[in-house]
Amino acid sequence: MANDGTLKSRIRLTQDQLDRVCERHVRFTEGRPNGARANLPFFDLSGLDLSGRNLTGAHLSGAILRDAKLRGTILDHADLYGADLRNADMTEARLFRTDMRGANVRGAMLDGAVMVEVDLRDGSMANRSASGELKVVGFEPGPADMASAKLTNADMARAKLSGSFARAADFTNSRLNGARLQRTDLRDCNFSGADLQGADLNGADLRGAKLDGAKVSDGDLALSIRTDAEAAAAALAPKTPLHEEAEDEAETRPVPSAAEIEKLLRQHLLWLGTSGQQGQQLDLSGMNLDGADLSGKVLTLAKGSGARLRNARLKGTQLQAAQLDGADLRSADMRGADMRGAKLDRAILIDGCLDNANLGTLAISAGAKIMRSSLVRARLAGASLTETNLKGCDLTMADLTGCSRAGAIFDEAILEGTRLGKTG
Repeated sequence: MANDGTLKSRIRLTQDQLDRVCERHVRFTEGRPNGARANLPFFDLSGLDLSGRNLTGAHLSGAILRDAKLRGTILDHADLYGADLRNADMTEARLFRTDMRGANVRGAMLDGAVMVEVDLRDGSMANRSASGELKVVGFEPGPADMASAKLTNADMARAKLSGSFARAADFTNSRLNGARLQRTDLRDCNFSGADLQGADLNGADLRGAKLDGAKVSDGDLALSIRTDAEAAAAALAPKTPLHEEAEDEAETRPVPSAAEIEKLLRQHLLWLGTSGQQGQQLDLSGMNLDGADLSGKVLTLAKGSGARLRNARLKGTQLQAAQLDGADLRSADMRGADMRGAKLDRAILIDGCLDNANLGTLAISAGAKIMRSSLVRARLAGASLTETNLKGCDLTMADLTGCSRAGAIFDEAILEGTRLGKTG
């Protein structure tokens, strides 16, 4: 639940002041002069009217939004970590991939809201994450609180609610297919007519829940808690990590030392120089290299599928034809990196800096590879995207100012608030 403690003195805005912040935010998302991102962490915005505003990517972590009017507000990719939204009117709001970990939405109205892939997990999970993922030091909200919230007719496909508290919430006719509901307190909830196909109900407490007309398989229900006896047995059973907790365990893996990395790089250079006759191809697949300094290194043809490179320094690094599918490159510094022909399918480049990087194709490549990457808020100013296939990429609020985009493919890409500017 959202922390009510005063971690910082609360700044109270008037409606006029908030309107000006919203107007500057729109200019920022559209790349117009005098724009600025809405940055209001821990501000007191209770009771104010944000209806219909576009706040894509806004920073509202820990903000007080009790009784606020957010009807039809666009909050895609916004940071509402630990925010207090009690009794807020969020009817038909849009919250695509919004971070609401540990938020308090008790009694909020979310009828018809679009909450696809929203993150409403236990906020304390974030505090077990790597330092780059910590929101505010000392701010530790617990489980997200959705008790008595009205989530009727909402689209919550693939939403993350693991470990949250949603007792007596109304999910009538809502779409929850593929949602993660492990160990969520769903007692007395109304799921009448809801779509729960493919939802993970392992350990979810459904005692007293109404499931009339709900689309849910017997197999999924068998993993949930339906009786007091099952609840008692679950309390005594050893806890297995939630899916998200298992992911976080990867963060505790030993990090290769600088000496070990240098040895691997020397072997890779030898492998490249002898066309594979000597040395060994660099394989960083699945490794934890958060914050590693690989600036200017030669990683051409290296393997790095699923590698963790959050906040890594890759400025000027040679990554031609490297395999980085599924890699986590959040907030990495890739300025001027040569990434021609690199495989970046399903890679996460959120908040990455790729100014002047080259993401074009290689002459030896068989056509442009599809990236399908998340480039939310990424900086690509002056980068080369010549003939790059960005089909389906999420470029929300990315900066493509001055990019060379000749022959680039943007079919089905998400360009909400993307700064396109002039092509270089």
